[in-house]
Amino acid sequence: MNLEKIFTDFLKQEKLVGEKLLLAVSGGIDSSVLLEIASHSVDINNLAVFHLNHGTRKNSVKDSKFVQKMCSTKGIKFYGEKLTKTPTKNKEEFWRDQRKKLAQKTAKNFRADRIITAHHATDLVETMLFRLVKGCGVTGLSPFNISTKPFWQIPRSEIEKYAKEKKLKFVTDPSNDDINLERNLIRHKVLPQLRNITPNLEKVFVSESKIFSEVGSFLAKSITSYAKSPLPLKDFLVLSPILQTELLRLISTKTPSSSEIRDLLKWLRNDPKGNSIKSVGRTKIQLKNKKLYWE
Repeated sequence: MNLEKIFTDFLKQEKLVGEKLLLAVSGGIDSSVLLEIASHSVDINNLAVFHLNHGTRKNSVKDSKFVQKMCSTKGIKFYGEKLTKTPTKNKEEFWRDQRKKLAQKTAKNFRADRIITAHHATDLVETMLFRLVKGCGVTGLSPFNISTKPFWQIPRSEIEKYAKEKKLKFVTDPSNDDINLERNLIRHKVLPQLRNITPNLEKVFVSESKIFSEVGSFLAKSITSYAKSPLPLKDFLVLSPILQTELLRLISTKTPSSSEIRDLLKWLRNDPKGNSIKSVGRTKIQLKNKKLYWE
């Protein structure tokens, strides 16, 4: 499999040829491969690297310096950020939010047209499984913004093969083996068992993700006209159950849990009292004069 061609085809498809790109690089094998391929495919003046030091382990500074050295060797601009503290709960969610926020800030400074990440098809499998067991709805089962992920249809094994062939150096984060973190538990315990049933997991999940994306787009179009506050309760109640659910997900600030949606639907379908306020996905919904209000 020619990863370099896949990358250049991605640039053409996304109309990014000649545009400025910010690469999210941790120093691990996936992002190191991304950096290597991008450095041969894009004018280095149009490339910059964003690296986040989570500050949670003693080698994090060393990893940051490793990425900075790679960039210096290739003549690519390096942007480094460091987190000063991490909450004891929901660490993975906090890290994702901070990476996104700081990467967007860096992209603005560099005037990048797109932030590119090294997520691949094995990441897709893990994400879909993680979301499914948490409760995510149809749209949550097409979890990737593929306009930022050139390798989203490529299994991790191909990334590893390329790194071996090119003799690339990369860092290894020991926390990736910590099965106390939910994503790692899926990666190390669940996926190996699933491969006994379906060896080509990535191919199957990529295909299913595309289907869920199409279904999600159809549902989104079906509820767009309803996603405006205030919404008469009677108009909400005549929607099919799946459209009611997806509408609540759409207006939520954060992806709501299945129990939140279930409780809210039970409330709305049982002749609720006026002026009541409920929350779903951090969005407050008020019923007033038989209409639903939210911000």
